[in-house]
Amino acid sequence: EIFNRLNTGGINLKPQEIRMSMYHSSFYNMLYRANSNSNWRRIVGNAEPDLHMKDVEVLLRGLAMLIDGDNYAPSMVRFLNQFSRQSRGYDERRNRYLLRLLESFFDACAKLPHDAFLNKRNRRFNVALYEATFAAACRTPYRKEETVTEPVSAANLAKLENDDRFLSATSEGTTQTKNVKLRLERGVELLGL
Repeated sequence: EIFNRLNTGGINLKPQEIRMSMYHSSFYNMLYRANSNSNWRRIVGNAEPDLHMKDVEVLLRGLAMLIDGDNYAPSMVRFLNQFSRQSRGYDERRNRYLLRLLESFFDACAKLPHDAFLNKRNRRFNVALYEATFAAACRTPYRKEETVTEPVSAANLAKLENDDRFLSATSEGTTQTKNVKLRLERGVELLGL
């Protein structure tokens, strides 16, 4: 709390930088390991980790949506903080499993075009597309405590990215509960995983 108060004045830290310090745990150590995975670096479109940990935040968002997306309520910052607090209790076995799950998803995306998760208009990483795809691809394996074995189809990913309902949930009120849940539902429906 003191760290949070000290670092919300002057030079503002990004939410993930604050979150990392407030909720640091072996779960976060696992996210850092996943963040250096070469297939992940290819997916995110940058060989080097982000100075402000935006890439770690994307990994966190994907896992939060997979594990606790049914309980999502705005704001996204609060939701990710609550999930980070909860994840401090994960034991090493669970963290090792989550790392394997992440890596299996990265492998499932290995044959996608290098810009598959980049927004076609502005060339920025499309977090909504990533989290919907990750949650859809990992949903069944996660329930069985297995890893992703089916590759993510570029054609199905394009269907999701261009779906009118998905797009409407990414254009306005993106962190509203109904839009977050709609994006996750459309991922499951259109990705065929």
